Amino acid sequence: MKKDFDRKQGIGGSDATRLYKGDWYELWQEKTGETEGADLSDVLPVQMGIHTEDFNIRWFEKQTGLKVDGKQETFFHKKYPYMYAHVDGLVKDDGEGRPYDAILECKHTNAFSNPKKVADNYKAQLQHYLMVAGYSKIYVSMFFGNMKYEVMEVTEDKEFQDQLENAEILFWHFVEKKKAPPDYIAFDNFNSKEFSDGETIIPIIPRK
Repeated sequence: MKKDFDRKQGIGGSDATRLYKGDWYELWQEKTGETEGADLSDVLPVQMGIHTEDFNIRWFEKQTGLKVDGKQETFFHKKYPYMYAHVDGLVKDDGEGRPYDAILECKHTNAFSNPKKVADNYKAQLQHYLMVAGYSKIYVSMFFGNMKYEVMEVTEDKEFQDQLENAEILFWHFVEKKKAPPDYIAFDNFNSKEFSDGETIIPIIPRK
């Protein structure tokens, strides 16, 4: 991603996680410039993940025999360009002439975690990446502390992606209109094609 990329101009993977967990109002404040995003420069787990990313990629290649390319690639949704995906890498492994077969996401988490917890915690982020970039599979390369390593393969979940896309469309409606959303919006709202904010009913455009 370019250094001057403005995260306020769209919805990324970490934003998708916050929407999935219901943290709408604080995220809206950040996107509209009412508040600044959290300073993560002194957050050890975040910085450790950033600084071990290159090693994580090399270790993934060594352990799996797969080749990673397209590092730090940024994709934009074809229909909704305010949705973006900044991926750690693209994986070549299908041998069928396509340039890439999957996305790679690197994680460095605590020693007491496990793949299921990672999958649950980052579900929205991973599905957002697949949805925006148009891939059907993502590998998650995971360090747990400094003693354990695992690779997890996650495939697309179309039903979940439809809900997530609806949530992101609605959230960006609030951003563009500069209208504050509720503090919390449950993800189950996005099984339907319209959402009531208590004053008006806002249609959610379904995926075609």
